[in-house]
Amino acid sequence: MSEAPTPESVAPEGAQSTAAQALAAAGDVESARDVGALDDAALAAQRKLGSSKRALVERLIYGPQPAAAELQSGARMAKELRGGKKIDAVVDAALGCLARGEAFTAEHALSTELRRAVAAERAYGFTVPAEFGGIGASYPELAVVEETLAANGLGALAVEISGELTIGAGSLLAYGTTAQKKTFLPMIVEGRLMGFGLTEVRIGVNAKKVRAFVEQDEHGDYRLFAAGDRNKLYITNATYGALVGIVARVGRDGKRVGLFITQLPEQDVTGAGGEDYTFRCEPSGVSAFVSNHNARLHFDNFPIPEANRIQADGVEVLFYCLRMGRCMLAAMSAGYQRMLARDASHYAIQRLGVGGPVIKHELPRLAIGRMLGGALQSRALSFLSLQQDADGVDLAGLRDLTKSAAAGSALESLVACERVLGGRSFHKSGRVSDARANIHVFGVVEGEDDLILMGMVKDITGRFVDQCMAGMLSVIQSINIGEDGKPVPPGQMILRIGPAAAFRFPGRCLTATGRLLRNRGFWRLAGWIVRNAAVDVVRLPGRLIPTGLIPRYARLPGGLAAFARFAERRLRGLRWSYLGINLFFQLELTRAQIPLQRFGKCVEHLVSMLVLCHHAAVADPSEQRIARLQAQLLKDKFDGIKLLRGLWEMQRTRGMIEAVAGDVERGTCSLLDGLDAEPFAHPWEADPR
Repeated sequence: MSEAPTPESVAPEGAQSTAAQALAAAGDVESARDVGALDDAALAAQRKLGSSKRALVERLIYGPQPAAAELQSGARMAKELRGGKKIDAVVDAALGCLARGEAFTAEHALSTELRRAVAAERAYGFTVPAEFGGIGASYPELAVVEETLAANGLGALAVEISGELTIGAGSLLAYGTTAQKKTFLPMIVEGRLMGFGLTEVRIGVNAKKVRAFVEQDEHGDYRLFAAGDRNKLYITNATYGALVGIVARVGRDGKRVGLFITQLPEQDVTGAGGEDYTFRCEPSGVSAFVSNHNARLHFDNFPIPEANRIQADGVEVLFYCLRMGRCMLAAMSAGYQRMLARDASHYAIQRLGVGGPVIKHELPRLAIGRMLGGALQSRALSFLSLQQDADGVDLAGLRDLTKSAAAGSALESLVACERVLGGRSFHKSGRVSDARANIHVFGVVEGEDDLILMGMVKDITGRFVDQCMAGMLSVIQSINIGEDGKPVPPGQMILRIGPAAAFRFPGRCLTATGRLLRNRGFWRLAGWIVRNAAVDVVRLPGRLIPTGLIPRYARLPGGLAAFARFAERRLRGLRWSYLGINLFFQLELTRAQIPLQRFGKCVEHLVSMLVLCHHAAVADPSEQRIARLQAQLLKDKFDGIKLLRGLWEMQRTRGMIEAVAGDVERGTCSLLDGLDAEPFAHPWEADPR
């Protein structure tokens, strides 16, 4: 692999996407700056990946329609991968420890014996090339390992190995120099843990906001400053002696964010021994990942050799690695849900309820079906994403949708399992109880699901917005600029041209209408509407053709073809839904998170339904029955979301939300009177610097 690019070769910050321009035009300059910077990093990561084919989710909505063989490619790969020497060696070593009662300590932490056993099978170097001592297996093979471990009650080990190989070794393999790979990858293979130090006490997953920083000393090496509220927090796999990739600003007030590999000391360093730096590692204190190492890290004047800097933008590296992290999360989610379904079904068969075993009743049966359906859905999305990545397809949309759908279905399955097991699901020694916090945290790790879905919407509609909507948005932006060339005051800003705006600002709205009619982008949008409407009219008679007579659905078993056809038709229809949302909200859409979240959920449900149907097409009859039930449950969710029909209701809801939130923000909410908030577990004490 060639040397990684120098920081100077990375695309400069500040390239303004249409989304960033719209935020700036709406007066949200800070968000515009953040979005623009994150867009730059995402584009740089995409160039590094070399993805040459348009994203699947974008094609499902805007065309051209992907072939059925492409939709089934992940399922075929998954079927071929079941078993194999590389997979079995790691899984057998782990399950052997579990069977002997050696997998966990008395405090429910992963044991030294377990780590040694799987390290002996090079589990921590599973995807590391053989030249560095690893097995050299593929990420799809790793997904099988991750799912199997989680399904057998070893989800904590799956979490540890996933972080080690996706965002740990993955960052080195993609961006590390030859010297860095030769130094650190063999350490990872032997079982030394590696974490990724992004989040801080005060800053979450927005990597462009990190406040930890490095400065160069007189020798050209770096000194890391991450004290007080700059401490790195919730860092999984971080412990004494571990490797950590630290995301830090280059220079205290620098604009560039770098990534620095460091090996943590074997103990806290206070400076009492004459050291010119301090270091502290302490548990994060969270109820999730309790079996793993999860730490808060303090650094002050901490030395990092210049050779340990990854020569790329730290946020770009993060985007590059997260695609595989989200595929592994979906694989773990599938495993967790299989575990829940196994325990719930065993209980339901054995437990006597009213009139016989619990399994005889419809509601427990539905709950078990929901768990199995969520597991199959998560597996299908994971493997399709992995196959798409291997085929050079841009994962924009699919990677985020996969994470959201897998995390959401796991949480639903947990609730379903609790409904079957009742109080037994909370037994302290039970694996369902052990898994609870991890399953909950899947929805917020690497970013909160609803926010990720809104990012997904931006990704899959970006081409349409740039080509067809940018003209209209630029016209609205232009009338918010005063005669002095500066933005008008916030109270006079027009975000949506409608009756209210026309009544209040008739002159400016008339000016906007004239400019719109002269804008080339407006006529490009009009042409898009005419072309797509004509295509839909031509397609209308085809809806009368029975599904079984359409060659595209001939590969699908009975009962699944109709769901796949429904999903594809409704996905195409979402073009019009997104257009309608844009025309209704205009620039206000930059602040309207509810319609974007609901649109994203519609995409998630429909794509999940479609992928599930095609995945089950190459599975056995029992999985096909599970797929039919899950597809129906997904259709029920989709049918319950009103987009264009619910725009006015959404506006009313948004107004009510604003009113309640305003009371809370001003301190005038009476339900909160007389209540003191609990102090933060990790106070935001300020770094004196």
